[in-house]
Amino acid sequence: MKSSFLAHGKVILIGEHSVVYGYDAIALPIKALNIRTTVEASTIMWMDTKQYHGPLADAPSSYDGLKYVVATLCQKAEANEQLKIIYTGEIPIERGLGSSATVALGTAEALNEYFQLKLTHAEIMAITNHAEMINHGKASGLDAATVSSDNLVYFNTKDGAQKLDNKLGATLLIMDTGQLGNTKEAVTMVRNEYDQSAKVKNDIARLGELTKLVKTAWLKKDAPATGSYFDEAQVILASLGLSTDRINQLQKIAQANGALGFKLSGGGLGGVVIALCTNQKVAEKIAHESQALIDNYWIEQI
Repeated sequence: MKSSFLAHGKVILIGEHSVVYGYDAIALPIKALNIRTTVEASTIMWMDTKQYHGPLADAPSSYDGLKYVVATLCQKAEANEQLKIIYTGEIPIERGLGSSATVALGTAEALNEYFQLKLTHAEIMAITNHAEMINHGKASGLDAATVSSDNLVYFNTKDGAQKLDNKLGATLLIMDTGQLGNTKEAVTMVRNEYDQSAKVKNDIARLGELTKLVKTAWLKKDAPATGSYFDEAQVILASLGLSTDRINQLQKIAQANGALGFKLSGGGLGGVVIALCTNQKVAEKIAHESQALIDNYWIEQI
């Protein structure tokens, strides 16, 4: 018996950090970034990833979310079976691309199929979200909602995910800075500032407002306005201490080469950045000029 599930990554367009406080966020599924989870019978509980090959019980603490998923599904199946769980494909970790949500979802779905549990989508999402809470300390549910969606996701913690199949009519350049972000550290850092500063509370609220403005501009296919909102969000995120020298350098390159807007995406402190462009040619020019500062890039038509 063997089962597998292919899950894709994501990038947050706007609303990172503010989404944790109940405000809206918008995220885009990235099909080009994916990981396949395969479950098969074994003689020992075993995990096989790009970073770790060994007994599930001995996996480092960064795998605690996955351990929870496996334990929960095995408990629901009332199974003492030994399993080998294999992850193939790659989403760069700690970059804000949804790698932890992708593997949590893939593991839950693959085990659901393996044990023929017939769990509902809502049950799978609850398990995935709890794994994300273990991974990140406080997780909004946005990553889990987006890695399980084929469409753009408009999200808040009160109403959940709303799918938008509208196109903006622009090109999105996603660049990997090569610097490991740390979502847990970033969320904690902002939380400490939020609890002590009225200005930070206002900044977070403004990020929420900008998300609503982006949604309106998106539905009107107004790419220049969307770009200007990205730029304003980046100013706020940088003021919260979430930018880096490399991100700031990439911003200058993007602006000098015709980007409509630029911002970090995800937790910050490294990770990925996004540049909104009028077309593929502009995106490729920015990527070319940024080569010395990035590990990789992806271009999506949005």
